[in-house]
Amino acid sequence: MTLVVYDTGMLMALVSQDRRAHILHKGFVAAGGHQPVVPGPALSQAWRTSPKTAYAWKRLLADVVVFPGTRARFPLEQVPRCLPCAGGMTVEDWKTIGDMIGTAALPPKKRPDPVDALAVFVAAAHGGGAVLTSDADDIKAYAATLPRADVSAVAV
Repeated sequence: MTLVVYDTGMLMALVSQDRRAHILHKGFVAAGGHQPVVPGPALSQAWRTSPKTAYAWKRLLADVVVFPGTRARFPLEQVPRCLPCAGGMTVEDWKTIGDMIGTAALPPKKRPDPVDALAVFVAAAHGGGAVLTSDADDIKAYAATLPRADVSAVAV
């Protein structure tokens, strides 16, 4: 199975009970292998404390790995078993994301988005994967800045 990374758009779709997003998510979880990955800043962009969404968030966060995580915060059964997730980020990784932001040929009127660039970086760090997003053109533009990356965008 290809690694999947959820950006803010996918998280919003899941929390708002979008049917297509839930079908995709359930399929990824049922397939086994690496859990879907959520970049921490994407979680921050989507998160709003609300009684209406508390249960949806609880279920969702049980099924994913938040990247980068800190080992001390992972419940024992959720410690990442892959090197990119367990290793976190280096200063050089953050610099690479900065270069991606500065060189991406984004669609007209789009602003650079570090969260989208991080989602692409996370997929590339895992050897490739798909980013589930509401901004497929942006994801493709960031992926194009990493010539050897096998990263695709899936619109939700």
